Amino acid sequence: MASQTPAQGQDRYLDFTNAQGLCFRMQVEDDPVDACSFTVRVTPLFEQSDQDASRSSFQQNGLLSNLTSRERDVALLIAEGFTNEQIALRLCISLSTVKSHIQNIFAKAGVANRTALVALLHETAR
Repeated sequence: MASQTPAQGQDRYLDFTNAQGLCFRMQVEDDPVDACSFTVRVTPLFEQSDQDASRSSFQQNGLLSNLTSRERDVALLIAEGFTNEQIALRLCISLSTVKSHIQNIFAKAGVANRTALVALLHETAR
């Protein structure tokens, strides 16, 4: 879809997730000297080590062993603060599938909401 006026400056970017589940921002920067030149920069949106550290604290969690691998992925993303829409994009599944996984996780964990799930994950990770 073309716009009437091209975007300029720092506003031209695309956020995406690669096959390994890492999030990046691809940003186009115009060359101030040559109007026909531009630079594309790709930068990570968060550090992989930060993500690994937060996930590793939950890996030994007893609750997670009762979940399917996909439910475990969803539960860990909930614990990291992702919304349902972000989880769907991250895992390449539909929003309704995310909601189904969340309902299954709540039932298996015996909790009523995300806050209780995260508290339970943190409590049992200690």
